[in-house]
Amino acid sequence: MAEELSTEQEKEIKKLNVFKIKGRDKHGRKILRIIGKYFPAKELSVDVFNQYLEKEIFPKLERPFAVVYIHTEVCKSEIFPGISFLRPVYDSIPVTVKQNLETVYFVHPDLQSRLFLTTFGRFIFTGGLDYLWDHVRRNKTEIPEFVRDHDEDLEY
Repeated sequence: MAEELSTEQEKEIKKLNVFKIKGRDKHGRKILRIIGKYFPAKELSVDVFNQYLEKEIFPKLERPFAVVYIHTEVCKSEIFPGISFLRPVYDSIPVTVKQNLETVYFVHPDLQSRLFLTTFGRFIFTGGLDYLWDHVRRNKTEIPEFVRDHDEDLEY
């Protein structure tokens, strides 16, 4: 039996700020920003995440959109959900939402994530923030300070 999304779980996901729809890329598409570091995959089930996405995120993505996925400081042993978690979430996305997803900008990917995600297509590996700004309107998308700091560290 599927676990139901509780009010407390919904509040916790919102508070973590994992998902945020804000800004546009340079093609005018809405941006769904996902911060991998905040993803609580070990604490919440696939069913709970699917219900949250269906209730709070998918209804706002009726037109073509892009995803900015920030992989900075993701510690796989602590939070990375793994393929066994991501596959059911991806499979549960309604067809209309999948059709509207035009591209994913992937910030600070590691080797494992690059190898896994190249099989899906529609991905632009941005590397750092300078490459992201080539595709996304800089002042319209919120980027956490830890991402900016990491990007600066990579430059040296």
